[in-house]
Amino acid sequence: MTSPALAHLDWEKTAPVGPTLPALLAWGAAAHGSREVLVIDDERLTYADLDARSRAFAARLLQAGIGKGTRVGILLPNGAQFLVSFFALARIGATAIPVSTLSSSPELARIARSAGFSLLIATDVHLGTDFLARIDAMLGADASDTAIAQPQTPHLRAIWLWRGAAAWGTSIVETPASARDAARVAAAQALVVPADMLTIIYTSGSTSEPKGVMHTHGAFMRSSRRWVASMPYRDADRLFVASPMFWVGGLITSLLTMMQVGGTVVGSVRSGAALLDVIECERCTTLQVWPHMARQIAEDPGFADRDWSAMRAGTVLAMIPAEHHPRNGNGFGWAMGMTETAGPHSSAMAMIDDEHIGAMGLLAPGMEHRIVDPETGAIQPEGERGELHVRGDTLMLGYAGRERADTFDADGWFATGDICSIRDLHLFFHGRRDAMIKTAGANVAPAEVEAALMTLPGIAEAHVIGVPDQQRGQIVGALVVPLEGTTLDRDAVLAGARPLLSSYKVPRKLAIVATAPLTGTSKLDRRAALRLIEQLG
Repeated sequence: MTSPALAHLDWEKTAPVGPTLPALLAWGAAAHGSREVLVIDDERLTYADLDARSRAFAARLLQAGIGKGTRVGILLPNGAQFLVSFFALARIGATAIPVSTLSSSPELARIARSAGFSLLIATDVHLGTDFLARIDAMLGADASDTAIAQPQTPHLRAIWLWRGAAAWGTSIVETPASARDAARVAAAQALVVPADMLTIIYTSGSTSEPKGVMHTHGAFMRSSRRWVASMPYRDADRLFVASPMFWVGGLITSLLTMMQVGGTVVGSVRSGAALLDVIECERCTTLQVWPHMARQIAEDPGFADRDWSAMRAGTVLAMIPAEHHPRNGNGFGWAMGMTETAGPHSSAMAMIDDEHIGAMGLLAPGMEHRIVDPETGAIQPEGERGELHVRGDTLMLGYAGRERADTFDADGWFATGDICSIRDLHLFFHGRRDAMIKTAGANVAPAEVEAALMTLPGIAEAHVIGVPDQQRGQIVGALVVPLEGTTLDRDAVLAGARPLLSSYKVPRKLAIVATAPLTGTSKLDRRAALRLIEQLG
């Protein structure tokens, strides 16, 4: 099913450039050179600075033999060094592979082997994490400046460090690009086309090993342009962001989105009142934050006394006390997306009419959606639930190291694993196929059980997971978090759930915990949650 052009999409405000990152940067530098593209606490970077510094760094990469198609790892937190590195690689057609700063040494080694990058760009320390120690452990005792390639990292040939020093590291010293250097970069940049592979992003799977998702310049540019067109962003917006740029949320719906309108990304490593200081003093116009951070902001004792006049109405409902939320408003809108589709594959809407409350936006132009019965493969009719399949102009090239036939069907459709339905071109999400619980032959949708539990008094969070069972295959397990200051009784919760659910859907194991275990992206850590349910339920 394909959506027609949507009336609320405003394509005119997006950057008038071709679908490559170098073109977007060139436009930003020319149109908004003195404007800040990034502010991270005391660190500031203008569009002109990013243009000049990434040009000089691109020249250094070319001199080192890095060029079109070369795979380069980036182990850096959000900041100017990340942007300079990423755009320098984009300018010469190299493939940037951002690595999560949360990665352990074994995870670093797995990604290095999977992606096959020959150069790693890193720094020494961030928020107490010693990256040099992690890299050292990844390489092993035999690593040196002349023997970086090891059995666990066979393709790695060099490691460049923005900060710090190690026997196996080369320090990065920034110098302006000479006229000759600039000419070489311009020549390489002229050969960058939308079809070139821009990046490999490793997913943040909570139940399986991360997979390397390959994307082109064109896919990233089309996705950010479509997201901007569906959102009420405007010239010179200042977006406060918590998303890391080593995942698509930070790269596309934050960074490239703001660059499409000449806006600024603002971030911070601070917390509490100091975090509010940043948002207030930087005159942020909108926020893109994790739920726990939104609660932290709204519940700060000084929240009401702050000057939020720069913040636009409806920017994020978490900034508004719950009793004042509009009944069917969703702020700047909800949408569905994933790493494999370069971010959102539905278009956000600021308001949802009464008939479509709960929708995750409208089907986005450029993408096709269909609902498939996961058991029979039959295409489901309008309104029926099934697994969502997608294809279109922002779908990934594939997974690193996997055959195309292992990822897409013969017609190019990708099975998302999301259980959805489509009604009047609106997309509804009902849960994950891999989270579906099959107990004694009956299917249970965790989202349905979670929704029922959330209607009970005193429950702040509810997470439902299938627990292995010898007789039934699986049984329904639940992890619940009480509201602050509330004590929950297991038997009382189960008694409250029974009138709301069929008997086979009522949790047979229920664990009550102070906080739910989360991954680095604030998703439920399903493995840890399952252990808690098995231990405490």
